[in-house]
Amino acid sequence: MIKLWHCHIWRKAVVVLGILLFVSVMLLLKTLYSARQEFVYGEQAATRGEYEEAITHYERAIKWYTPFSTTVQMAVERLWQLGTEAETRGEWHLALEAYQALRASLYAVQSFYVPYQSWIPKTEARIAPLLAKTKAGTEPQEDKRAQDTTRYAMQLQRPLGPHLGWSVLAEIGFLGWVGATVGLIWSVVDAQGQFVWRHGVLWGSVLAVFFALWLIGMRLT
Repeated sequence: MIKLWHCHIWRKAVVVLGILLFVSVMLLLKTLYSARQEFVYGEQAATRGEYEEAITHYERAIKWYTPFSTTVQMAVERLWQLGTEAETRGEWHLALEAYQALRASLYAVQSFYVPYQSWIPKTEARIAPLLAKTKAGTEPQEDKRAQDTTRYAMQLQRPLGPHLGWSVLAEIGFLGWVGATVGLIWSVVDAQGQFVWRHGVLWGSVLAVFFALWLIGMRLT
């Protein structure tokens, strides 16, 4: 009896590990796919000349960050390109929006390191004078603009971070999702190998709720 019980536990443990591996792979694929879709939407919007919408989609693509993602790299470069092209046309507000979106999105995906960290000082060097220009009014004074540029540059030295509330929601959603997956696997089949529908519905519902919370947190971080 004890031997059978041990075998039953080991089988469940192997299944749990297998499902967790499967979920991890699915999570990675979901992140890669979402980043790619947002980038495509950004390209389509840019082609139509809807640059503000394009900036929003490129920013979202970066937030679906995975290490070594070429899509994220392209989204970073496209935001920078939109900013520099808008500056060339004299569209200061649009350029500022692009640079600020790039800087904010890179800080939003930081963990124990900040991806593409070298891009942050580059954007800050463009943001500070643009802020001074856009807030100077119709009759800018060069001395005042220089002072404002210096002041904004100092303010930008305070690094941004992801929005705390949405980050916490994303963490809770992810951990709850993983925990519910384990609970579903562990309890949905009893010792006799019978499927327990009541447990399946309960844990499946909990899993769906936490997965939705994770998606919301990821989108709004």
